[in-house]
Amino acid sequence: MERPKLWTKNFLMICGINFFTHLVFYSLLATVTQYVTGHFGRSQSEAGLAVGIYVIMALVARLFAGKIVDVLGRKKILIISAVLFFVAVLAHQVATTFALFLMVRAIHGFAFGFLMTAANAIMADIVPDERRGEGTGYYATAMNLAMATGPFIGLFMLRAATFDLFIWVLVFAAFCNLLGIFLKVPTPNTPQVSQKPKLTFSISDMFEKRALPIAICMFTLALGYSSLLSFLGSYTEDIGHGEVATYFFVVYAIALVLTRPITGRLFDRLGENKLTYPMLILLVIGYFTLSQANSGWMILAASALIGIGYGTVQSNYLAIAIKEALKHRKATATSTFFILMDLAIGVGPYLYGVLLAYMSYQSMYSWTVGWFIVAIGIYYLLHGKKATI
Repeated sequence: MERPKLWTKNFLMICGINFFTHLVFYSLLATVTQYVTGHFGRSQSEAGLAVGIYVIMALVARLFAGKIVDVLGRKKILIISAVLFFVAVLAHQVATTFALFLMVRAIHGFAFGFLMTAANAIMADIVPDERRGEGTGYYATAMNLAMATGPFIGLFMLRAATFDLFIWVLVFAAFCNLLGIFLKVPTPNTPQVSQKPKLTFSISDMFEKRALPIAICMFTLALGYSSLLSFLGSYTEDIGHGEVATYFFVVYAIALVLTRPITGRLFDRLGENKLTYPMLILLVIGYFTLSQANSGWMILAASALIGIGYGTVQSNYLAIAIKEALKHRKATATSTFFILMDLAIGVGPYLYGVLLAYMSYQSMYSWTVGWFIVAIGIYYLLHGKKATI
């Protein structure tokens, strides 16, 4: 029997929406701290707040967006949130005070939360059940590529064009709107009910308890990773290799793309633990290399190690979250996973900003190495010891 087709026009478009939305997200995430300190003359902790408020508002949106998307319709919410996302990018350029800038960042994050919740739900409807793992993996890869290329674009534009970056991310946001307009959304495969669902909320509508353990593991990883997204540019400038930061995420992306087909097959063959533990160790080695870097090649070597380690483990954890949930709770499991990841990336820059008041960038990254070692223990306690393989 022939397998159902995966690479349809709709699947390519929803992957495109995922890519361009996260390209905007990560382009700004890697540069906003430097913009706030340079343009508004604010402290590192306040710069971290400008990053964190975006992700916190995205988290708040995700808590309620799942139910709203189910009741009001996937494409309707996708289009509305994509338009608001675009307008918020435009508003970055006219935010003349730090308070107004924070307000724009909050609105932008809220729109992001709704946009990605709708996109994730549409992806779940488009991908055939027989190719669920494969389709979800490629969809996640679109986000991983944006995670790698977004900071490169952001740091390059920040150094070369005095933050004309806002114009570029406006173009990326426009692509989300265009793809959303032409996207055909299938009718969700849900049981028939006698009454139209109402907009009432409960804890079970927001979280999938079966996915919470691995989502907590993702939280610990993303908390440490947030230090890289927000302060890499400042750290490399501090040690006299600021130009290398521009290429850090290029090497990251190449390492991730080249190894993804191999690590994906190894995950299916070896099981969760036999791949995840080595990748976690690789992540620790990558951050240790970064914390001790005194040359450009050490920074780029760290980028390759971190790209392979973090990129692989993140995909592994997402696959575990989906696998652990019941069939009719897959979407909620995915939402739970990203809520905790968003929370970590949201609070992380602020916490690291506070730490930087008492230590150097190099010491901060050294402490992060220890945090990732703790994350390995958390994975073992919450999931690794009960994994079948």
